[in-house]
Amino acid sequence: MLGRRDYCSPRNYQAPARDTLYRNNGDGTFTDVSAAAGLATAFGNGLGLVCGDFNHDYLPDIAVANDSMPNQLWINAGGLTFRDEASTRNCAMDQDGKAKAGMGIAAEDLDNDSDLDLMIVNLANESDSLYLNNGEYFLDVTISAGLGGASRTFTRFGLGILDFNCDGLLDIFQASGRVEEQTYLHADDPYAEPNLLFRGTPDGRFVEVSPRGGTAEMLIATSRAAAFGDIDNDGGIDVLVVNRDGPAHLLHNVCLDRGNWIMIRAIESHGRDAIGAVVTAIVDGRSITRIVRSAYSYCAANDPRVHFGLGDADHVDDVTIHWPEGGVESFGSQAASQHITLRRGDGTAISQPAEGR
Repeated sequence: MLGRRDYCSPRNYQAPARDTLYRNNGDGTFTDVSAAAGLATAFGNGLGLVCGDFNHDYLPDIAVANDSMPNQLWINAGGLTFRDEASTRNCAMDQDGKAKAGMGIAAEDLDNDSDLDLMIVNLANESDSLYLNNGEYFLDVTISAGLGGASRTFTRFGLGILDFNCDGLLDIFQASGRVEEQTYLHADDPYAEPNLLFRGTPDGRFVEVSPRGGTAEMLIATSRAAAFGDIDNDGGIDVLVVNRDGPAHLLHNVCLDRGNWIMIRAIESHGRDAIGAVVTAIVDGRSITRIVRSAYSYCAANDPRVHFGLGDADHVDDVTIHWPEGGVESFGSQAASQHITLRRGDGTAISQPAEGR
């Protein structure tokens, strides 16, 4: 409506920026190496970011969700240089060739084929974007995964893909809050919306959980960041939702029918979290992969421990860790329903693959 104060569309500014990469100098200082790294070749309205090895070369890549512009997938070419391959790998836009208003972003192995899939959540009237990685490029499976309609009414920012009920299937949580005023919805906060929770099913689809957002009393606020972790170490992933102009919501996971689980903190020999490590658990003959990371969702840092829902399984047959600096170790069988810390050098070394090193 003309004459009404509201948030501006990023299209109004017409000033997309390049992504910025700071190299850690190891002495508490950083150097901007963006141009030398190749990031000046593409510009965007960057909002969400997640790192992971999307092409199996054992080097960390960077996926960026852009607002109203094509997304970027910076593939690590080695030597601290990157190439934007989002278009050639089919995750820059949706299956209709449309650039959406990307905000929250997450990457997990949704189909248990040992490579990272990608999800980006978008503005109201736009569906989610769920891309399955087939090794060479991504397939937009948003519609077939059941995510084409339920969420498109809302503007989604925070995003987490985790197994909230520990049944061995990943679920999806989305924190919502409009950027366009709608007084007919909630007069006291014209941007407020409920959050969304989707339960994963064995056929790869997602079904919205009722009550909406997964809470007995539906919470309606202008939500932005969502951070995920096990705050009370009971094996259930909890959620902290940050709201605009209001108190945060701490959502304690009290799901009564949770299955078994195991949560692993992978640390380097010096004692720091092994960010970027690939942790694989063998459960009843299935290989399940998780990445040690803290940054995903939207404006959030998350619990770096990796969480595996095990369903009825009372143990994992083996846990292996591919360390970010190279080298693979096996830590053997582990009992379910415990938090464990696995340190580099304490397991059995496995020969290191040659690719990417």
